[in-house]
Amino acid sequence: MRSGEKNILILKKMFSVTGVVVLSKLLGFAKQMVTAGEFGATIETDLISLSQNVIGDIDYLLVQVFLTAFVPIYVGIKSRNKEDADRFVSNSLIIWLFISAVIVLGLELSAPIISNIIAPSYGKILQLRLTGYLRIYAPTISIMIVCAILNALLKANERFVPGEFISIIQSVVMIVLIRCFGQSIGVIILLIGYFAYTLADVLFLAVASRKEWKMLIKRPFYDSNIQQMISMSLPLLLGYSIVFVNQQVDKVIVSGLGDGIVTSVGYAAVLINLVSTLVSSVCSVVFTYVSQDVANGHEKRAAELVMRFFVFFTTILAPVSVLIIMNAADIVRIVYGRGSFSDKAVMDTAAALMGYGVSSAFYAYRDLFSRLHYSYKDSRRPMINSSIGIGFNILLSIVLSKYIGVLGVTLASSISMVICSVLNILSCRKHNRYIKFSGIVKYIPFWVSGIIVCIISSWRIRAHMPGLNACARFPVTVMISAIIYGAICLPLIIKNKSILGTIFGKR
Repeated sequence: MRSGEKNILILKKMFSVTGVVVLSKLLGFAKQMVTAGEFGATIETDLISLSQNVIGDIDYLLVQVFLTAFVPIYVGIKSRNKEDADRFVSNSLIIWLFISAVIVLGLELSAPIISNIIAPSYGKILQLRLTGYLRIYAPTISIMIVCAILNALLKANERFVPGEFISIIQSVVMIVLIRCFGQSIGVIILLIGYFAYTLADVLFLAVASRKEWKMLIKRPFYDSNIQQMISMSLPLLLGYSIVFVNQQVDKVIVSGLGDGIVTSVGYAAVLINLVSTLVSSVCSVVFTYVSQDVANGHEKRAAELVMRFFVFFTTILAPVSVLIIMNAADIVRIVYGRGSFSDKAVMDTAAALMGYGVSSAFYAYRDLFSRLHYSYKDSRRPMINSSIGIGFNILLSIVLSKYIGVLGVTLASSISMVICSVLNILSCRKHNRYIKFSGIVKYIPFWVSGIIVCIISSWRIRAHMPGLNACARFPVTVMISAIIYGAICLPLIIKNKSILGTIFGKR
């Protein structure tokens, strides 16, 4: 396939994935709006949120480790022999189910200890209830591992949409259950819904991936490809484990800031996850093609692809960060500010969202350049970089939370993201000498000018429309900022083919 044709193919895949992600996030917002309106932000929702988040963090750890290690190895095997690739998938399923079973058993046994660690300020009765929730949720880890294997298989075969579609299933299932049974059952419906959509996810992915492989199990513990995957997974597992520890430290800090704060931070995370999920989805598409270029010895083409998306992410996400930070309260009020969701919950969630908003572009940089490392089957260096960033995160969370509360916790996470992304960018050149930033210096004045415009427009509109409803004020702010920012950056896009190529898939 020629370079131009490949760019167009990547662009088509990216927009297909982005469309599904946008739809899933809109439904996700609807789900959170229904949940917030029905149950608000209370100690009961905190218990559900804490237990779900612990299991979700472990799921994320295992899923990301598997996805990252699986794709480059599978792509290489499949290019040589389809039967060996099928055997690799089958053996991976057996190995990771075994690993997940050990983890589930460990969680069941250590649930009281985990409850005491993540919520030390809770009394004995609350900790017992938290322990019970953790034990109920633990078995879903094995189901999510199967989802991860099937999703990785689909992505490696350039089928990116089904893996993103499962979020739509989750939101629809939860909205229906809350609407039908929320008032009669209470917050327990959140637990039931979690199991319901997890089972629905695995069934959907099993159907979607049925043509991509067949079961061929042969001595999985002695498979050299499995051993290579495990070898690559160990640094990844350590790196994501450090992320997990950091998340639990944040939970300890947040749980001591007052009732409802854990829930508020969770709602803020859902909002910022619209950006991070879009970024991850685009990067997952890029990762597959970069891995193919690296495997085929086309290092310069891989570097060009990465740098084009660096420019793309900067151009798109710089104003997004500013608008989130400047208009956090309006965003939260529009999405959650109704029903049982109080004004205090709105302000707490807005403070958390402001801290998270700083990281939008840097999340993209970290993900993009981490995946470039993984294309070279190097999981060690990103792990070290992540560990350094997380060390700063933990320290800053403890310090800043004492002075600016929940804003300090989420701001510390963003600062950590900045540090990690810079380190990933610096270290990636050890693998690919074609990664160069000299060509993008000329774009900086345009980006800076656009950011300043977004700040000024947000400030002036809020100052002149203080009595205007948030549902009207925020869209006006976004529209005016987008028009002016676009006017500033449009000459840059038209004049410079590299940015034009980034957006329209041309070289």
